[in-house]
Amino acid sequence: MSDTDQKENEQEKSFFTKNKIAIILILIFILAFGIRAHLLKYPYMFEFDPYWHLRATGYVIQGNLPENDPLGFYEQGGTSYAGQPKFLWYFTAALYFIFTLGAEYNKWILLEFGRWLPAIFGALISVAIYFLGKEMYNKKTGVVMAIIAATIPAFVYRTMAGFFEEDALGFLWMIIGFIFFVKALKEIKSTKKNIIYSVISAFFFFIMAITWQMFLLVPLVLVAYFVLNLIYMGIKHDTKEHFTHFIKTFLIIFILFSVVTTLVQGTGWINRTTEYVTNYLPINKENIARVEKTAISDTDIIGATVGEENTGHQFFLHKYNFLIWVPFVVLPLMFFYLLFSKKKDYFALIIFSWLAITTFMAWSKLKFTYTLGIPIALGVGYLFYVCYNWIKESSITLKRITTIFFIFLILTSIAAGSHFVTTNKPPIDEEIGWQNTLFWIDANTPTDAKIFNWWDYGHWITFFTDRKASTDNTNSHIEGDSDFAMFIITNDINENKSLLKKYDADYLVAESGYFSRYNSFASYAYVTTNNSDPRVSKYLGGVLPCTPTITENTNQLNFNCGGNILTQKEYLELPTTWQSKPNQIMQGTPMYIYRSPNNNELYIFNAAVNNSTFAKLWFNEPNAQDIGELVYSSGDVRVYKINKSNLN
Repeated sequence: MSDTDQKENEQEKSFFTKNKIAIILILIFILAFGIRAHLLKYPYMFEFDPYWHLRATGYVIQGNLPENDPLGFYEQGGTSYAGQPKFLWYFTAALYFIFTLGAEYNKWILLEFGRWLPAIFGALISVAIYFLGKEMYNKKTGVVMAIIAATIPAFVYRTMAGFFEEDALGFLWMIIGFIFFVKALKEIKSTKKNIIYSVISAFFFFIMAITWQMFLLVPLVLVAYFVLNLIYMGIKHDTKEHFTHFIKTFLIIFILFSVVTTLVQGTGWINRTTEYVTNYLPINKENIARVEKTAISDTDIIGATVGEENTGHQFFLHKYNFLIWVPFVVLPLMFFYLLFSKKKDYFALIIFSWLAITTFMAWSKLKFTYTLGIPIALGVGYLFYVCYNWIKESSITLKRITTIFFIFLILTSIAAGSHFVTTNKPPIDEEIGWQNTLFWIDANTPTDAKIFNWWDYGHWITFFTDRKASTDNTNSHIEGDSDFAMFIITNDINENKSLLKKYDADYLVAESGYFSRYNSFASYAYVTTNNSDPRVSKYLGGVLPCTPTITENTNQLNFNCGGNILTQKEYLELPTTWQSKPNQIMQGTPMYIYRSPNNNELYIFNAAVNNSTFAKLWFNEPNAQDIGELVYSSGDVRVYKINKSNLN
């Protein structure tokens, strides 16, 4: 090698050596963003709530955020914007003005912000976790924590491209707050630095408080850590001076955070935090039943029917993959290690508190499973730190085994995160019928039209069409939910007309899938969680997708409907219009079987479903047509124009 080549090689090594951490952080950002950005290949956003947040952001950009949502639950006055995560809306609006150079509001440009920002936030949070691990222990630990956070499915889920909600941003402020909390503890004897870092920590905790209602994690983790660390310091016979400095640091951060948060949000957050502890701490039968969802209020329809309110432990493997064992291994390991190790560790109990609290939360509710993603990453990092300190003086074989183990953990987490996003697709990109319907409504109905609809597609209706919806996914008014549910199940056409008149509805939007959900509709209609209530249990209905198939040997055309094979003759003989008499007996029960006019669905009802006005409207029973006229259909979705003159 020539002197010139050697000199260039040394310069190249010097560059990578000097910028190694920066390069690692860039790679972590790319890894985290790359996994989350997979969903950018789809044109729309994930789930439903992001459309509600984006619409509110649009009002901010236009400078006219109202007190209440003017479109959703219009009959009940809309959903109040008070107490909602306005920081996300104003923060995104500011980014919109910056990156569009002050351009006017454009819904489709803003949609791009909603698609990109969550993935960027998730990547930034992963990078921030590196600094938290570095401050707590060392750079290598920070890297391990960051990589796991960048890839663990539970955390990836809420920060995927298009998942535009406040939690995608909220964790960023929480992590930064804890970085400065740790820095304040490390500078506990330096009054000036300690106070500066404490104030900065409290500030970012406050920013989280105005960003995301899950900021209740902050006081829960801080208080748990404070109590446990005092006990730990007592066991380790710390000095009175250290006790004093620690208590002072905690009080500065906690009091400053609490006072400012209360001034801005009121005392409600204190009550919610206290109630969560008193209602869910498993110290009595009532609380245990609440955790396991074996005791649900007779009128808590949302809690009984909305999926995210279910317990979360049955989804742990899906959410955490191979790392499912981490909370159950790391928590007891931390306990014994801290208790018997001669080396003092004042940061481990932050991880312990965070991991223990969120494990319990995730166990008790599906919607909290994403809160456990980051603590698992911290737990893996802590395990890495302990193991590598333990094997420093061990044999080369043990070092290699440990290295292989952690490489395996990292690779499985990367694989799990990558697989997770490829198996998820924005629902609206799958619902072509709804896509077509939404764009038809936008192009073919008056701008002041009022839509009578079920809540699960309300956010799509209001965002894509800018029309008023009788219900939406906020479920902020049970009255609206109950009224639409009653419209679906009742067989009293006068009651149907009365409900449409009450909402002054111009259009009814519905899908065929409603026929398989009559029991759920009845629960909402009568506001009861008692599935044994005869008003609820009497309904039996189902919808099966049908596809034409050719029998190889006979070349005969059949229809496969949910695994049931019908010959072409049998299938085409099924009615497409409403029948007053059953055409099938199933297990002794008279049943009504229909097919859709385009032959893509098979309907199976009992009399209770068949006699509902909605079934009559769907299957063109003449009297029911007084309600409305079918003006558009796509797939399993239909739009009816309400005949207002017939409602009196």
